[in-house]
Amino acid sequence: MSRSGRDHAGALRQDAATRHLCTGVYLDPELRTVVLRKVHNDPRHMVAPSYGFDLVPVVGHAWLAWRLETAQHLGVLAVFTAGLMIRPASAIVVLSVLAFWWSGRLFLRSALVVLPLRAKEIADHWLRRARWRSEGEELRQHERLLRLCGMGCVVLIVVVFLAASLSDAPLGETAGTAGLLLLSIAVVVGGRGAAHQICLNRMYHAVSLLPARLSPRLRAISEQQSHPYVVYRRPSPPDPEEEQERPAWDLIDEDQSPFVGSGTLVHRWLPPLTIQLLEAMNVVDAMEHRSMEEREYAGPAFQAHELVDHLKKAMAPMGDANDPNALSGFTVNDRVYIAESDVPPHAEWLRELPDRHKMNSIIDAPYGAEHHFLEIGASLTGEIVTTVFVRVTVKGKALSLDFAACALTRTPSEYHVLNAFAESGATAVLRSALRELGVLPDRVAAVRSLAQAPALLIGAVRARKNRLLKPRRGMAIGAQLSIRQEKSTPWRQSQLDEVTIHDHMKLIEQRLLKAVEDFLEDHKIDTSAFKRRAIGIINSGVLNMGGKVEMKQSAVGVNARVRADSREPDKNAEQSSAHEGGE
Repeated sequence: MSRSGRDHAGALRQDAATRHLCTGVYLDPELRTVVLRKVHNDPRHMVAPSYGFDLVPVVGHAWLAWRLETAQHLGVLAVFTAGLMIRPASAIVVLSVLAFWWSGRLFLRSALVVLPLRAKEIADHWLRRARWRSEGEELRQHERLLRLCGMGCVVLIVVVFLAASLSDAPLGETAGTAGLLLLSIAVVVGGRGAAHQICLNRMYHAVSLLPARLSPRLRAISEQQSHPYVVYRRPSPPDPEEEQERPAWDLIDEDQSPFVGSGTLVHRWLPPLTIQLLEAMNVVDAMEHRSMEEREYAGPAFQAHELVDHLKKAMAPMGDANDPNALSGFTVNDRVYIAESDVPPHAEWLRELPDRHKMNSIIDAPYGAEHHFLEIGASLTGEIVTTVFVRVTVKGKALSLDFAACALTRTPSEYHVLNAFAESGATAVLRSALRELGVLPDRVAAVRSLAQAPALLIGAVRARKNRLLKPRRGMAIGAQLSIRQEKSTPWRQSQLDEVTIHDHMKLIEQRLLKAVEDFLEDHKIDTSAFKRRAIGIINSGVLNMGGKVEMKQSAVGVNARVRADSREPDKNAEQSSAHEGGE
């Protein structure tokens, strides 16, 4: 196990996902842009809850990576500006050399594709073999690109000699100045590559990833990622004008999951587990055959928040820090989900967190716009996160338990580069600088991204103010995306992690059911029906893992009938005729 995956005591570190995402903002420019524009510079929407990682260091390192890149662009631009002012011909020569470098590299890549395809074409012609049309089209495209690159290289060579000949200075001075400018650009680009690796090394060995100082926006992000309230967006109805495909029976639609940021919805009790709240029967009651109405409580048997408090105490030992076999990264939290359209203009919970009395009133209200869920999570180094959501409601003289389980899979493997051997030392700094020099023309061409810097900085200044507190027309404050969820490995490609996720989910599910059973027995409530249903849930080997069920020749609903499809052979008739023929 790498050092980043273990702490000083040898146990698994729970911040591995945070470190990998911090690495990603240096290596993945697209991720860095999304973090800065759609997370940091978007104060009008709440930040999605963070499961298994901390968003604040990721945003901090995204800004650091952006500053280093911007400094490189400014340095390259300053070198070219100085060259144009001192000796324009030398600056033109440098640009031509870089363009020749880029065109020559593209020429070689195309040649490596054209040569095998051309050889295969000749062999197919002599052997009279059929050729795929796609191969011929690919060959023509690369040959066209090869000719363009060759012509471009010739033109650039001519430009270099023309610039040198038209210069007032001697050819040697022009070449010397051009070499000095090219060396300066290489130092700037290579220095930025080394600085990137140094930042990665420091982050890799740091005990804490949090920045030394938090800006107002970072403080807001820190508060929102752990806020008990989560605003979700209801799915839009389908467009009736669009062509409707054949009905598919989706067990779970992860796009419509209200559990923002928690990953793929992998299991849910549908319908929720419900039991009637009846007094437990003794021998005398059984002999007298008391009816359901006689056994029902005149008032509430208990308040929903009492069961939630009991579940919190009963589930806490699963994450006992003194137990070496406790669930890794175990957490128990309160979450209140509210639809985006139900958020009031002046939401008090945006200004002040709800106290215990307010939270209990939300739990006890089964028909309110705010839905309380007990959130129970387990995480393996933050890379595999299993989160169980349980909603407890008491209504209609019955107890209802809504259970859902979500899973976050691993971050992209390319973000784990620092875990490899010798990828975080002094030699890694040197290799990073050399890699940047290998793509020097691309880094110089990226100077055009400076045009986006003013808008990004203006957005950062505007983001210092919390704009959620100011009501506005059509106010929609739900989270737009979750960085952790967007950068998770697709569920269907995480077969090796399914065992861990299922294991955590079943452990939490079994203890949860036992805790509910104990609570009901303590309150003298009949648990016979609950035990039967709990055993069925625990022993169930079929999990709703987001697949689809095809229903053929089946009927659903009251008085439903199956009409044989005339396009399919009648199997019963075939079997009957075969039987008669045999006789």
